[in-house]
Amino acid sequence: MKQYTIGDVSKRLGISRDSLRFYEKKGIIAPQKLANGYRCYSYEDTRKLLDIMFYRRLNFSIEDINRILHQSSFGSYYTMIQEKIAEEEREVERHQRSLIHLKYLTQLYKNIDDYLNDYDIRPLRRYYKVDESLIDKLAVHDLCYIYQEYQLREGMPGQVDEYYLFAADTAAIIGLEEQLSGRLFIQHERCVYTVIASASRIPDTRSIMKAVCWARDQGYKLEGTAYGGFLLSCAVDEMQTAVPEEADVSQPVYYIELYLPLKE
Repeated sequence: MKQYTIGDVSKRLGISRDSLRFYEKKGIIAPQKLANGYRCYSYEDTRKLLDIMFYRRLNFSIEDINRILHQSSFGSYYTMIQEKIAEEEREVERHQRSLIHLKYLTQLYKNIDDYLNDYDIRPLRRYYKVDESLIDKLAVHDLCYIYQEYQLREGMPGQVDEYYLFAADTAAIIGLEEQLSGRLFIQHERCVYTVIASASRIPDTRSIMKAVCWARDQGYKLEGTAYGGFLLSCAVDEMQTAVPEEADVSQPVYYIELYLPLKE
């Protein structure tokens, strides 16, 4: 039967020599050692290496691959496959959540870039109001946002509430619509929208009043409510025309979005 050197196997299968030595050290393969110190691999060894490559692509650990190839029964093999499916599903969910965050951050950046101290008319998408007990139950701490609600009085706006919000489209993506069915939510078809830069995570009332004045100047009628939500923070406000050299860059700049619902 034909024998292969470590160089032959490395070239034919695309496996580095270090990996081949590692698999040997772990006891997964056992090439024949010749008197001159060279290793010889049999056809069966190369087939086993192909199996190792297959299971590695499925993210099985070296230990699990060793169990599959040398210790598993038909029943235990099935159990290991099911355990791996469950593990991969958890990883998919983790990556799915990461993508939600990354896409959300991309949109936040665009909103800040486009609407800092500028105004637009846009909808406030549906957000479910969730309390801490539900957040714990659903394990969605990292997917919730804190918003403040204000009443627009003749004088300065006054904060009347603060709550956690969970986006309806995020609930749809990760399959939580049924658990959130019947929950209170906020949603408005048309709102004055703007982004402000602040020294704190809470918008100052003057910024809200500027948005109120803009809406009235444009002839819009407000419902009398405003919502403020923290977007992100940076060390330096690059939107300024110049940042003094002596500026304290350790003082973060907070970007906050404001929604002022309009009467239909």
